[in-house]
Amino acid sequence: MRDEETMTVIASILTHPLTTFLAGVLATLALIGWLLSSSTAPNQSAAMVTAYHQEIGKTGDSGFIVGGPDEAAALERFKGFLKGIGDAKFITENTLKVYAVDAFLDDTLVIHHGADSIREYFVKTAANMTHCEVTIDDVSKSGGNYYVRWTMIFQAPAMSGGQPVHSVGISQVRFNREGKVAFHQDFWDSGKNFYAHLPVAGGVIGFIRKRLK
Repeated sequence: MRDEETMTVIASILTHPLTTFLAGVLATLALIGWLLSSSTAPNQSAAMVTAYHQEIGKTGDSGFIVGGPDEAAALERFKGFLKGIGDAKFITENTLKVYAVDAFLDDTLVIHHGADSIREYFVKTAANMTHCEVTIDDVSKSGGNYYVRWTMIFQAPAMSGGQPVHSVGISQVRFNREGKVAFHQDFWDSGKNFYAHLPVAGGVIGFIRKRLK
């Protein structure tokens, strides 16, 4: 009799709505974990660093005189472009004035080659934002490299429910002899300042960050 009662209790527990719900949650989490582990890209960090240095090597010396008018004009054009990054019309009209035809761009999210491709990417990005404000904090120089430190506040319907997202970063740029950007590499935390504000991806990144603390 006791065995029958025990089996009845076990059966009622297993068929309880809460039990089936928790089992479903665990199964879903297990599936997500399996999908994430199976879709993990191979380690290409060494290749990416090599490619970064190769792209720098493709650019020559701008020939600017330090503190000269050509250097100042090139920097002003680039800083002005960053400030207008949220305006699709401005980007359409000015990208080819700022970037060399064969320019390289890596903003940590994507890589683009050529001014036309860069223009299309920035136009598409601007179209997805409802507001973008960029402040240039300072500029420094080392060799042929210029480092532009900036603060950005932007809003997009698909991120954080349209609330403002604040981020800071640095753009490393190299100019050609025409004063146009030949190389543009951004350094910013895209995980914390972009992916973390997306639905689903934000939750996964938040979980991972907590595990690392």
